[in-house]
Amino acid sequence: MASPSSIEGLGASPQAAAEQRSQGGDSPRLLLCVPSLPDDVLSGLLADLATVFRRDEVLIASPDIEEPEFTPALPLTVFDGTRVRSDWVLTAGDYVAANELMQRHDATQVLLLGADVAALPVRAIREMADRIAAGGDLAVPSYSLGAHDGLVASALLYPLTRALFAANIRFPLPMDAAMSRRMAERMASVAQRQAASQADALLWPVAESAAAGFSARQVDSGAPIPSAPAASDFNTLFVTVAGGIFAEIEAKAQFWQRSRGPAAAMREPPAGQKNGGSGDIAEELPGMVEAFRLAHRNLQEIWALALPPQSLLALKKLSIAEPEAFTMGPALWARLVYDFALAFHLRSLNRGHLLGAFTPVYLAWVASTVRTVTDDATAAAHREETAAAFEREKPYLVARWRWPDRFNP
Repeated sequence: MASPSSIEGLGASPQAAAEQRSQGGDSPRLLLCVPSLPDDVLSGLLADLATVFRRDEVLIASPDIEEPEFTPALPLTVFDGTRVRSDWVLTAGDYVAANELMQRHDATQVLLLGADVAALPVRAIREMADRIAAGGDLAVPSYSLGAHDGLVASALLYPLTRALFAANIRFPLPMDAAMSRRMAERMASVAQRQAASQADALLWPVAESAAAGFSARQVDSGAPIPSAPAASDFNTLFVTVAGGIFAEIEAKAQFWQRSRGPAAAMREPPAGQKNGGSGDIAEELPGMVEAFRLAHRNLQEIWALALPPQSLLALKKLSIAEPEAFTMGPALWARLVYDFALAFHLRSLNRGHLLGAFTPVYLAWVASTVRTVTDDATAAAHREETAAAFEREKPYLVARWRWPDRFNP
């Protein structure tokens, strides 16, 4: 483990380097945190970043760097990477570490880059920094999606964030994020309550910015959506993400229950580089339908504890539909998600069991989506139709949240 030391002068401590910059009036506006990278990859990244940033406006922070075998194209410093999980999305430990680094170097904004930083164009990184420099509080990238890419974001994260937090951010669980100083301090305050026991806890900066009255913007990156960790199990990953957004909904219930207008309309980013596998997932449609039918037979008792009668009836009808007619409409999907979010809040049953029982319902939505969405144009329309349905059905969630017994005779 490298001890924190500045590589700007290869010897001065970070605190001393920050003091020198402060005394000289040239303290960098931006602290840019990158994940642990091999020397050759880091050298190339810094060279690319040097085409859009000046040396006097940015300080690059990287974990676990000994004296590099190359001459850094931009000022470089070290931080303790053991506090940061950089293999997927940003987590509690990342926000705590980012705020500590900002305070240490007296920076006014911070940009956290994830494990797929090499795929993110430097122009997008520059634009995210510019959004904060212009007075914004949070900027995150949006990615180019193929017809069957980013389904969890399209099914849950985007529509819930848009409907409940009036934030039209396509990927509210970010892999990369730029933050103002006050946003970084707020995220660190939230993260510190979780990081001590769970450094990799998921946080939702878009919801946090909405609750604080801060601004949140997205930057079209043109990059493909980063992949989940290769070693991850889908069921575990889905339960983690769904449980995280349900917990955020519960924590901010007083905020989203207040009446507010819908989010501003979003311009769909142009289609670009796409992940493979769309044909493979379409071939899995019969298997997904059969898996849902099996879940319907085996999960009746659990679903009955979480869902009102009308939702149970809708799932029953879906279970007997043929694959070519297997359709879960956006309004039904929105209500089912709201039902499970409420059951999560009410602790109608063990949360692990609840989220496990929610997974086959999500896969039924995937089967329906794969059947009806065939190209980029229909995928974009389907994402917007789904999000709009969540907005229309929000009164259903508010009513169930306040008077749950009315829906469970």
